[in-house]
Amino acid sequence: MRTRTSLIIEEEILAKIDIIAEEKNKRAAVIEKALLEFIAREEKKPNSRLNAEPAHPKAVSKAK
Repeated sequence: MRTRTSLIIEEEILAKIDIIAEEKNKRAAVIEKALLEFIAREEKKPNSRLNAEPAHPKAVSKAK
């Protein structure tokens, strides 16, 4: 399930995201891909909190 959210991002970062995305309607896809890659790296760390039980109630209900 996708959820709409709002982010505050530095203009310089957003400009670089737009260059990568090529079109502003692809901006969200670029950000999502970057976050997924970051999460994957974090999960590989031995002491990552992501390897523990999810603390967020919605995360628990989605996992079931």
